[in-house]
Amino acid sequence: MGIIKTIKRRFISMNNLFSKNHLLKDKRIIITGSNTGIGLELVKKLVNDNNIFALVNHKKNNLDEIRSKNIRIIQKDFSDLDFNPSFKKEIIEFNPNILINCAANFGPTNQNLEQVEIDEFKKIININAFAPLRLIQILEQSKNLNIIANITSGMASLKNNKSGGYYYYRASKTLLNSISRNLFFDLDKKNINIFTIQPGNVKTKMNSSGIITPDMSSQKIINILSVNDVNLSGKLIDNNSKILAW
Repeated sequence: MGIIKTIKRRFISMNNLFSKNHLLKDKRIIITGSNTGIGLELVKKLVNDNNIFALVNHKKNNLDEIRSKNIRIIQKDFSDLDFNPSFKKEIIEFNPNILINCAANFGPTNQNLEQVEIDEFKKIININAFAPLRLIQILEQSKNLNIIANITSGMASLKNNKSGGYYYYRASKTLLNSISRNLFFDLDKKNINIFTIQPGNVKTKMNSSGIITPDMSSQKIINILSVNDVNLSGKLIDNNSKILAW
């Protein structure tokens, strides 16, 4: 398996050398899950040319090295959906053009049927699905929001689930997919595009066996958002803009 993954990584890296990297400039962007993985790499790539509102859970140590007047860091625990008035006021007044929902929690290692605990399940669903929805509800009041990106997972696919297990993570991300599809119909008339992006098998703290880097995945997400193809809004897509089955 190690040799196969190495070959896949090299193949993907070679293909990426010949792909065009797009830029986002002069945008106001909210990024959740900004302290690690894809969220952190998005902040690093976007902070010089955009204003960033970086939302983190508890720790912000990885963001401390970013010295820029363009970034504001706010700590918010998304397992608690009680968004206080001051927090809501802050994000509305930031008046974002783009919201990128990266924050996610995989949950405990053991997620087989016998080990499912409803209270833990609710916590993961809050973070992975309901918190993005709450942010969108609030930011719908914003005058300039025109792009939403919900970062999902290949494990959320109903079509490709061949093994079961991982109840918390699979189900919460599947719910995020369903919410994203529903939002498309409500937000389309407001000219807000919503992209549900499967970012690839990314090597992160949650997924140590990933085959692509957060750096590569984040750039591909930026490419999608910079093109802002209305024909991909409301669809499930991979990091190369290929439409996938839900």
